[in-house]
Amino acid sequence: MEFKQNQVLQEFDRISNLINEFYHEIALKQGLSDSAYEILQAILVLGEGCTQTEIYKYCYLNKQTVNSSVNKLRENGLIDFTKGTGREIYIHFTKTGKELVNEKILPIEQAENDVFGEMTKEEQKEIVRLMNKYLDNFKAKVDNIINE
Repeated sequence: MEFKQNQVLQEFDRISNLINEFYHEIALKQGLSDSAYEILQAILVLGEGCTQTEIYKYCYLNKQTVNSSVNKLRENGLIDFTKGTGREIYIHFTKTGKELVNEKILPIEQAENDVFGEMTKEEQKEIVRLMNKYLDNFKAKVDNIINE
């Protein structure tokens, strides 16, 4: 079988993998698992009082990963729960969790925000537009292949 991948696509894939690896390295250097970092970052962005459902929709992690990671973060004293309506549970940082997020996650998120802010508004919109276009078109092609 012979396959020749588009050179620009190879570079796109390489950069995508580098971004994922960079986030992994950040989590490790901050002494956190990938999922713990993602969940703490999600709570920071979504705001205290968010739910597990909001977290997994934001992070695109599966429900089981979010549930087990959230429970581990609670066991470690970084977050706590308050009861909402029905089965809903709201997630909040503990004092220790706030300190950890302020020390280890907030500076990284601010740096990423600053880097994005260094792009023009047009560049920001264009990068998001092109990535969405790529993802939508790729999903459609794969759906056609799988559903044939």
